[in-house]
This record gives sequence, C-alpha cells and structure tokens, in this order.
Amino acid sequence: MNKADAILQQKSVRITPMRQLLLRHFLQEEAVFRLNELEEAFPKSDRITIYRTLKTFEEKGIIHSIQNGTSEVKYALCKEHCEELYHVDRHPHFHCLVCGSVECLESVILPPTILPEGYTAQETRMTIKGT
Repeated sequence: MNKADAILQQKSVRITPMRQLLLRHFLQEEAVFRLNELEEAFPKSDRITIYRTLKTFEEKGIIHSIQNGTSEVKYALCKEHCEELYHVDRHPHFHCLVCGSVECLESVILPPTILPEGYTAQETRMTIKGT
C-alpha cells in the first residue's frame, strides 16, 4: 500500500482517484498550495471536486488551511498527530510579501495558550509577514 492510501485509510477517508492524486501531490511536492495552483496541476479535474477534497482532508486532519490575512487560503499537509476536527499544528507560517510564498515554520512551536475555565481551543494560527 502506498503512503497516500495508508494515510487515507488511517484517517477513515474513502479512497477515490481524486483523493489519491491530490494527496500524492501534497506528499511529493511538500509545499503549500492555493486552490488555483491545484487546479493548474490537475487541469482535467473540476474546481468543485478539488475544493471538496481539500475540505474533506481538512476535516479529517490530513491538511490544514493557512489564512494569511487576505482572502487567499493556502493548504499544507498536517503532521500525523492531527485528528479529525482538531488540528494541533502549533507552528507559525511565514508569508513573503514580495513573492507571496508561504512556508511552514515547523522548527518554531507555539506555546500552549492558557484559556479561561470553560473554554477549549480547537486550533491555533499564526502568520508572520515579511520578506
């Protein structure tokens, strides 16, 4: 069994050709992608199918979205410890204001946030912008 199929099976995601293609792309490229970049990589696939696949992957803890303060959302692979509806990728992202690239800063771990009693965090996001 290849790595993409193993991840899909582990995360209880039904294996389909589109899910396999998209996940293999994330695994091979090890990059952050915008929806339109994925559309360009898979020109025969329809935008809605790609978007729905991304949403399924995000819900199951396979990828996480990166919102950099603009309307543009990017997607990156999660680490193995992410779970369905509970992403624990506690690293910041760097957004280059010149070229627009986004990098996961996995060597920087955000400290846990102490919340008031009765509150529970489901995800933490931090974007550092610069050049």
